[in-house]
Amino acid sequence: MFASKTVLSFFPSFVWVHDLAVSDYGPLNERLHGWLSAMRRDSSAYSAGRTWQTDTDLQNREEMAEIVRFVIGAADGVLDFLGIEKSPMFVSGAWANFGPPGTSHHEHSHPNNFLSAVYYLRAPKGGNTINFLDPRPQAHVIAPRVARPSTNTASLVTLDIAPGRLVLFPAWLRHSVDTNKSEEERLSIAFNLMFEDYGRIQSRPRFKGNLHEKRR
Repeated sequence: MFASKTVLSFFPSFVWVHDLAVSDYGPLNERLHGWLSAMRRDSSAYSAGRTWQTDTDLQNREEMAEIVRFVIGAADGVLDFLGIEKSPMFVSGAWANFGPPGTSHHEHSHPNNFLSAVYYLRAPKGGNTINFLDPRPQAHVIAPRVARPSTNTASLVTLDIAPGRLVLFPAWLRHSVDTNKSEEERLSIAFNLMFEDYGRIQSRPRFKGNLHEKRR
């Protein structure tokens, strides 16, 4: 009936997943876990059921240098993937999230940044997922029943996470974390990334003027 058929994918939302080698994340996670845990002098004072977060300037600490290098390297690869003109990026904010049993994190996004990322140090079974929500509310005004569930029709996608996994996504993409149903603490480090010289270079219009084109 049809001479040909083509499926085109327009305006997709990308999430980039990077898994570090065990030889890299094993020692790294132990060092970071010990350092971050020491920030809580008396862990018994931090109740279950509530997420505890550090200040948002961890990227400036010497202890974070190695993981920041991984994050910047991954972000550079994202720019390549998207075909964006290369421009240095920096971590504008980084903070640790301690998620005891019973904790969750509400739906949110990270304004004033181009990319966000999460790196996982502890991800016990039952507390090892992150959710991403379809940014197109109009796409689900009509939601027929599906024969094969897939990301093509989903309004929410749940991604499994694990120690040593780095997940990057557009900072505007809304996400959430389900309740930690395990008996162990979940521990992650969140990052925001922005262009170093956004105002002077990247914010310029993409088009070029034609006022001085030679007339034929």
